[in-house]
Amino acid sequence: MQLAINDLLQSRQNPNHIQRIVWIDNGHHLCYWVNVRKPSFPYSEEIHNIESAVEGGELVKIESDPWVFNVGEEDLSETEMEKRDKALAVVNQIYIIPDIFIPKRRSELIKAASEDFGISSKTVRHYLKRYWARGMVKNALLPDFINCGKQQNKERQYTKKAGRPTVYQSSIKRAAISEEWKEIIRISLEKYYFIRSKPSLKYAYQQMLKEYFSKIDEESGYKALDVDKPIISFDQFYYWYRKWYKPEHAIHKREGRREFLQNYRAITGSATEDAIGIGTYAIDATIGDIYLVSSLDRNRVIGRPVIYLCVDLYSHAITGCGVGIENMSGHSLRVALANTFENKKDFCRRTLNMEIDDEDWPIHYIPHTILADRGSELISDDLTQIVENLNIKIQNTGSFRPELKAICEKYFDIVQQHISPFLPGAVQKDYKKRGGVDYRKKAVLNLNEYNQILIRCIIYYNNHHFLSDYPLTQEMIEAKVPPIPIEIFKWGLQKGIGRLRTMSLDAIRSNIYPKSQATITPKGIHFGGLYYSCSKAVKERWFSKARIQGNWKMDVSYDPQSIATIYIRIDRQNYEVCSLIDQYEMYRNAKAEELVSLKESKRLQKAEFEEAHINGAIQLAQDIESIVKQAKEEAKNQSLNGEVPKDIKNIRENRKKEKEVMKKKKEVDVYQNNPEKELNSMGQDTGSVKVLDIFRKKQKEVLHDEDD
Repeated sequence: MQLAINDLLQSRQNPNHIQRIVWIDNGHHLCYWVNVRKPSFPYSEEIHNIESAVEGGELVKIESDPWVFNVGEEDLSETEMEKRDKALAVVNQIYIIPDIFIPKRRSELIKAASEDFGISSKTVRHYLKRYWARGMVKNALLPDFINCGKQQNKERQYTKKAGRPTVYQSSIKRAAISEEWKEIIRISLEKYYFIRSKPSLKYAYQQMLKEYFSKIDEESGYKALDVDKPIISFDQFYYWYRKWYKPEHAIHKREGRREFLQNYRAITGSATEDAIGIGTYAIDATIGDIYLVSSLDRNRVIGRPVIYLCVDLYSHAITGCGVGIENMSGHSLRVALANTFENKKDFCRRTLNMEIDDEDWPIHYIPHTILADRGSELISDDLTQIVENLNIKIQNTGSFRPELKAICEKYFDIVQQHISPFLPGAVQKDYKKRGGVDYRKKAVLNLNEYNQILIRCIIYYNNHHFLSDYPLTQEMIEAKVPPIPIEIFKWGLQKGIGRLRTMSLDAIRSNIYPKSQATITPKGIHFGGLYYSCSKAVKERWFSKARIQGNWKMDVSYDPQSIATIYIRIDRQNYEVCSLIDQYEMYRNAKAEELVSLKESKRLQKAEFEEAHINGAIQLAQDIESIVKQAKEEAKNQSLNGEVPKDIKNIRENRKKEKEVMKKKKEVDVYQNNPEKELNSMGQDTGSVKVLDIFRKKQKEVLHDEDD
């Protein structure tokens, strides 16, 4: 082993015993070293003895120097630099090799330096010992100002109150903190501050005074401060609180571990570092900051949408989204996953009547891993079945650990804040405040329109969002990959580091679309309150069979984003596409959730109208009964021996006479309403003929005809 000046050798038996080599003679026979823990003058040792001790394991060469000063000139005070430079000048004058290592000659040099610099010999020896023990560099001679005021073994004891004297005296006496007072402070903090109700520190201080520094006032019967004895001040109370309890510990005790992990824990690293390449998708949901209206009736506000986002952790590209009004559930999760795996151009054309280019959003791949939180829909059997069928690994984050998928969480804020100023009905900061605007009344966008805006925003961020803090790898820099999400995703796809797979639309329908049952009826294929038809049903006369033999059920898959079509499974590989019949064409652009909402609204409207409906029926029954009762009374006046004779033989003649009576009555009604017009048509003087005479004349004619 080759020894060198400034090497550190540590004793294996006593790890605190570390020696520094300060000089080796020219013949490489003697080595001079010092103890770095207890500065002293160098003492010599034969080199072969040291080498033998190292080879035998008695001494170990170490790399960590306990006296390394990592400090720059700008961090030093003028006093420190002045003292260091003065000591260095003394050492440089007397540091003559080999004289400095010969005791007699060293004494002469120290004495001369003492006289030249006007300092004691003891000070010169102190400079030399420090210089050797601390590495023989300029900063080895820095004064130990960093240790000033520091208690090495135990807390400093005070006989009187520390700190600035009180300017304004009061009747309350103060004193230095004693061990008894420290125990009182500790007990009071645990009893009155670190509790579930989370009171203030001032409250804990007041409770301490009430319990330990008060006495019963004989006049009032209440507790009052015992001013005959010294009392702890709030500053003293606060000082020991900060000294004993670090901020993390205090939050743990007051808020709990869950709150600490969620909002106060240190966040180091990034989710990008955890993803070895593209293909790790983080998925999450939130409530949209906007109120929407129904696409079936814009006067009906349907509330705020639920937004799902799926983000690739490596490239930060948004890979899929889902917007609906149904609560966060396995159903809404399927919508988001279907959009993630499907070709975006086909999806937008089919469900939103929206045209985009393939290059706008060229992400339609199945990932190798999905990162989700502990939401009920994300740890459900639905998701488990999907990922097992598609050979996807599912990872669930710990409870209350949103930072593990912070990229996805942050995109919710970025996207919604970007589009919020443009959207009527968007919820602002003054929501539900006194005097604030009711944003529900300003809603004009429906679910499809909001979905189109959200997709446009996603396309913008994927293609034009510059990731200024993205940690580009050396390979990316050499390939000149710009820190833009879609470019990073394409680069990762080209390198094949993500093991992504594609999926056909039929496979999406089979594995991801929700499944249910439809009923074959004479009117069509009944599903979700609507009727559908398909070529196979018409060809095989399903509807005629249903009318003859009765209804039957069939398994179907459906896209919640569009109710225009459903898919009937024919066998394990084939589907039949069923379309809405013309009668329900107005629902073609609606979503399944909106149709459910419309039905619920109709049921509610029916329930609200039920009272009026029943009251109307009761009133109708009473009117009918009143008319029948009056008719019976009039018939009773024409009865003979209690019975009304019925002429049932001459029904035809009776019917004819009744028509004549009704005709004459109608003419009379016309005369009454327009007497002048009718009299002029008869060629008579309207001034000399009265309406009443005309009516009587007509009545006599009718009666005369009946007698004949």
